[in-house]
Amino acid sequence: MRKPTEERKKEMELKDELERLISQDVTQIGTLVQQAQSVLPARSTSSFLNYDEVKTDSDTKSTDIVDSIAEFYLDRTIISEIPYVKQKNSVDKITVSNLLFQMKTAEHAIVKLLEEIDNGNTHPRTFEVLSSLQRSKMEIVKHLAQFMVIMEQNYKNLKEDYRIKKAEEPQTLGPGEYTVEGTDATSTQFRGTKGLIDVIRQAVPEKRASADLKKEEDGE
Repeated sequence: MRKPTEERKKEMELKDELERLISQDVTQIGTLVQQAQSVLPARSTSSFLNYDEVKTDSDTKSTDIVDSIAEFYLDRTIISEIPYVKQKNSVDKITVSNLLFQMKTAEHAIVKLLEEIDNGNTHPRTFEVLSSLQRSKMEIVKHLAQFMVIMEQNYKNLKEDYRIKKAEEPQTLGPGEYTVEGTDATSTQFRGTKGLIDVIRQAVPEKRASADLKKEEDGE
C-alpha cells in the first residue's frame, strides 16, 4: 500500500481539526468567543448623540445670548415693534444657533475619534482626521467670538440711529399745547391758553418798541 505524502498528511490533519471544531457544542463556541473578546481591544459603550436635543439646546442658548445683548442697548418694545430690529434679532439668533450646533457636533466627532484611537485604531489617517476636526472646532469658536463682538457693535449703532431718527421726527402736540416760533428760528412750546396769553403780552410791547425805534432812525 502506498504511503501518503507529507502534504497529504497535513491536509488530513487540518480536516480532522475542522471536523473537531464543527462538532463542538454551543457552550464551547461561546467560551471561544469570550476568549477572543478578551484579546481584542475593548469597545466603549458611549451613548449616541441626540441631534434633536442638541438643536433645541442650541436654539435656547442662542435666544438667551442674542436677547441679553439686544436688551442691554435697546428697550424690549423697540426690539419687538420695529420691523428692522425685529428681523435682525431673528437672523442673529439663527446664526448663533447654527454656530453652537456645529460646535457641539464637532465635539462629538472628536470624542468618537479619540475612542477609536483608545480602542486600538492607530491608523495615521485617524490622527489626520482628528487634527482636522480639532482645527475646525477652533475655527467655529473663533467665528462665534467674532460674531458676538460684531453683534454687540451693531446693537450699539442701532441705539444711536434710533435716537437720531426719533429726534428728527416732527413732534405731535397734545391738546392744550402750543408752539410759538421765535425770530431766531427757535420755538417755544408750552401748555394751556394762559401761557399763550403771557407770551403774546410779552411779544407785543417788544415789537412796538422795535417799530418806534426804527421810525426814529428813519427820521419820521
